[in-house]
Amino acid sequence: MNSTQDPDGLLELILDRCIQICGVESGSLMLIDEKQSVLDAVTSRGMNQQILRETKLKIGQGITGVAASTGKAKLVNDVSKDPDYIQVKEEIKSELVAPMIVEDDVIGVISLDSNRLNAFTPEMLEIVSVLANQAGQIFKNLQTIRSLEQRTKIQATLIEISKVVSSTLDQNEVFDSIMVTMEKSLRLEKGSIVLFNKEEALLRIVAASGLSPEEIEKGTYQPGEGITGKVYESGEPIIIESVASHPDFLNRVGYLSHFKHDPNNVSLLCAPILSEQTTLGVVNAFIVQNKHTDLKSFLDFLQVVASIISQSIKIQNLVEEAKKEISRENIQLKRELKNKYKFGSLIGKAASMEKMFEKIQLVADSRASVLITGESGTGKEMIANAIHYNSSRSENPFIKINCAAIPENLLESELFGHKKGSFTGAVTDKKGKFELADTGTIFLDEIGEMDLNLQSKLLRVLQEREIEAIGSTKAKKVDVRIIAATNAELEQLVAEKKFRADLFYRLNVVKINTPPLRDRVEDIPLLMNHFLEKYTKDNNKSIKGISREASRLLLKYRWPGNVRELENVIERAVVLAQDEILNEEDFADILSNMEEIPESTVEVSHANHVESSSGTEPLDLGSGRLTSGQLDGLDGRAMEIVVSEVESRLIQYAMKKFRYTKTRVAKYLGINRNTLDKKIKELNIEY
Repeated sequence: MNSTQDPDGLLELILDRCIQICGVESGSLMLIDEKQSVLDAVTSRGMNQQILRETKLKIGQGITGVAASTGKAKLVNDVSKDPDYIQVKEEIKSELVAPMIVEDDVIGVISLDSNRLNAFTPEMLEIVSVLANQAGQIFKNLQTIRSLEQRTKIQATLIEISKVVSSTLDQNEVFDSIMVTMEKSLRLEKGSIVLFNKEEALLRIVAASGLSPEEIEKGTYQPGEGITGKVYESGEPIIIESVASHPDFLNRVGYLSHFKHDPNNVSLLCAPILSEQTTLGVVNAFIVQNKHTDLKSFLDFLQVVASIISQSIKIQNLVEEAKKEISRENIQLKRELKNKYKFGSLIGKAASMEKMFEKIQLVADSRASVLITGESGTGKEMIANAIHYNSSRSENPFIKINCAAIPENLLESELFGHKKGSFTGAVTDKKGKFELADTGTIFLDEIGEMDLNLQSKLLRVLQEREIEAIGSTKAKKVDVRIIAATNAELEQLVAEKKFRADLFYRLNVVKINTPPLRDRVEDIPLLMNHFLEKYTKDNNKSIKGISREASRLLLKYRWPGNVRELENVIERAVVLAQDEILNEEDFADILSNMEEIPESTVEVSHANHVESSSGTEPLDLGSGRLTSGQLDGLDGRAMEIVVSEVESRLIQYAMKKFRYTKTRVAKYLGINRNTLDKKIKELNIEY
């Protein structure tokens, strides 16, 4: 009996041995079905199987039923004289029944039959009783082992499902993987995850095992409809032992067609997917039962799976909400950054830039003339753009003209237009820039270069709001806002009689001064990143950033060409770069233009004096002369102290000379970069 691990094989072995020991013709082994209080014949010899299946002996009914109810063995050598006997087979003359008892509980009986009278002896009854009890214990143990194996497999499956859930945030992938894992690990025949769709107000299959896409599409239910709908509505799990005969089973997707062998032996387990006080859906599993299937354990497992699905949905909702929140925050941050650091195409966070942005916002929607001053390359044209495109005239023309780029004899025609034949080469009428800019804005760049005669005509436009084309005798009204820009000192030009004072005061209604880049160093990193991103994209490069040393170099440079020069430098570096990080070599032009510090101003951290080891006489390394007394004081450390001091002073000089650009410093000293870094660390050089 201990040689088998199969409960069914054990029962057959017991029955065969008992029949052999007693030398009888037939027998059966029955287990108690506690739910129905009947004896269920699980195996037999010499008996009609159909009759046995149809004959369900109740506990206490017949010789076998009495033994099951009392727990006492019974020997009847003449069944005709026993009032409890129920005839199952006509030839039977004698019967022996021994209960299978485990821990004082009867779990079944062994019934042996003979066609002979007085076929059994008390010794046989005793042997069969002992065998029955031992077999009952072993059978119970095997059932426990089977149950533990099932639970172990369930636990392993839950671990696999947990791994799946934690490995991805794709909800559809999670659901599909759960169904595949359940089918593969537990051999569940079919199953599905059904979720409530709020938009459709329907329960819909979102993942399934063993169903085609067409069948899945059919899987929709109203709340309360069918078994799935009722479980969703009640929020309670359920076991349907024989789903084929259940009145609420709709078989809408054709599940039963997959169970052709015995659809009546198919059970359905349903567990609601709960989230706090809300039911999200239902998870279903179909199982083909055998004698030892523990449906309760499977339902417990399914409820844990439902909980995992609920957590997965919750996590997904949190992730989606977090994404939305991050998206909202990004939009808000971009708006804040745009308001704080950017106006139009202008970038800056320096206090001077913020004040300028504020002034632009205030002046943008007025009709006032604006004079933009500042060094070349500071972005005067961009400021003009920002003023126009943030004004009520933004949909109207914005005309630009560089007064210094057009010869004086042609500038008047460009500004005010001319009539056909008014001068040699005037073959047609031509509209001037002011007429083209009517209802919009005109930007006069380098206004300080305009001829005095033209200045008087421009003054007329500002005063009278009208223009007169060359060769015309009729003035024309225009509605034009004037924005002028210059890098010259107009006040000085006025003092020198090179610029009309009345025009200056007309233009200088609102003055905006653009600060040079050297006065807003904190904006350089913003501009660097902006131009790097722009030209990396334009040139289809994969440059990830600028090295610390190169950034330090760009921050220390004076930028005489201001933002325009910085933009050109970054663009050139991006175009010529061969690495993913821009370093000092990519800004060689900047290095060559850096202002060198005069040799006399170089500071040395240890000055020119070093104390000797004895402290008796200081060393004057600056003079290059050392006395015997000084050298004697360096006993044992002379080479170390003198050489270290020389190296330290030399490195510090080179660092100052080349603006702390280590690549250039190393090249100047004739050592490699790693050696330089090591020396700086060893000599404790601060920079």
